[in-house]
Amino acid sequence: MLALLIALAALLAAAWLWWQGQSSDSAAEMLARSEIVRLDDSDRRLSAQLQELRSALDSEPDGAEEARFAALQNAVSEEQARAAALQKALQEQVTLTRSMQSAIDAMHGRLVAAESSLARVGARELNARGDLDLAEVDYLLRLANERLQLFSDPRSADRALALADAHLAALDNPAYLGVRRAIAAARGEVAAVDLPDDLEIAGQLEAIQDAIPQLPFRSASPAAGETEPAVEAGWWEKLKSTLGSLVTVRRSTEEESRRISLQDKDYIRQRLWLQVEVAYLALMRHEQETFDTALQRVGASVAEWFDPDSAEVAAVATSLDTLSDVDLSVSWPDISEPWNTLRLVREARHSAPPAAPGPPAETAEAPEPATADESGGGQP
Repeated sequence: MLALLIALAALLAAAWLWWQGQSSDSAAEMLARSEIVRLDDSDRRLSAQLQELRSALDSEPDGAEEARFAALQNAVSEEQARAAALQKALQEQVTLTRSMQSAIDAMHGRLVAAESSLARVGARELNARGDLDLAEVDYLLRLANERLQLFSDPRSADRALALADAHLAALDNPAYLGVRRAIAAARGEVAAVDLPDDLEIAGQLEAIQDAIPQLPFRSASPAAGETEPAVEAGWWEKLKSTLGSLVTVRRSTEEESRRISLQDKDYIRQRLWLQVEVAYLALMRHEQETFDTALQRVGASVAEWFDPDSAEVAAVATSLDTLSDVDLSVSWPDISEPWNTLRLVREARHSAPPAAPGPPAETAEAPEPATADESGGGQP
C-alpha cells in the first residue's frame, strides 16, 4: 500500500508539472505570436507612413523634409530596439521551456520505474499462494528421492511422487506439464525395479526365531572314572589319603568346559535371536553385506552350541543355507529429474520481467519564434 501511494503521488506530481509546462508554453507562444503580428502591423504602418512622408516631402521645403525624416528614423530605431528585447525574452522563454520538458521527462522515467516496482510487488502478492504450492511440490519431489536413495523405500517414494503430481494437477497450469511427464516417467521406473520377495524372506527369518527356544544344546555326559585294584596301603599311602580328603583336584576336559548353566543357555538363545534380528533389519534396508554377515554369525552360533544331530537344528541349518543364496542388491533408479525440471520452471518464472508500460507519446517541441527579418517585416 505504501508503494502504491508513493506511485500515485509521483503520477499526480508529474501530471501537474506537465500541465504547468504546457500552459506556460502555450502562453509564451501566444504572446510571441501576438508580438510578431503587432510588429508586422507596425512595420506596415511605418512603411505606409514613410511613403506618405516621402510624398509630402516632395511637395515641402528641404529643411522640413529632413526633420521629419530624422524623426521617422528615430521611431524606427526605437521599434527595432523593442523588437530585439522581445526576441531576447522569447529566447529565454524557449530555454526555460526546454529545461522544464527535461524535468518532466525525468519525472516520467521515475514514474515508470515506480509503476514497474509496484507491478512486481503486486505480482508477488498475487502469486504467494502459487509459490507455497510449488514449494510443497518441491519438498515432495526431494522427499521421494531421499526415501528411495537413502532408505530404499520405493513405496513411500511412489506415494510422494503421486502426491506431488496431484498438487500440480490442482494448479491447472500448462507450464508444469513437463514436470508431470517427468513424474510419470519416474513412477514407471520405480515400479519396474526388480525387488526380492521381502515377505517370504522375513517369514523364513521369523521361523528361525520361533525355533530358537526348542533347539537342544550339545549333551556332555561325565567321563566314568577308572577303578583301581585295592592294594595294601602303607603309612605313606595312608598319609596321602588323609591329606587328599582335604583337597579335591579335578582335571578339566573339553566336554567338561561345554557344560553350561541354565542362565547361560538363556543368554545364548537371546544372543542368537538378536543375530537373526540383525539379519531382518538388513533385509529391510536391503544391505547385502550386513545380511550375509548376520547369517554367518547365526550359523556359527548354531554349530557351536546346539546339537547337530537334532532335527530342529538341521531344519535351521537348511533355512540358513537357503537364505545365504538370496540376493538383496537392488539398482535404484535416479528420480531427481522431476525436481530438476521444476527448479528450471520456477527460475524461468521468477526471472521473467513484468510487462513495462508503453513509451510516452513524444512531446512536440515548441517551434522557435521567427525573427523580425524572417517574418517579412524588415526595416525600410
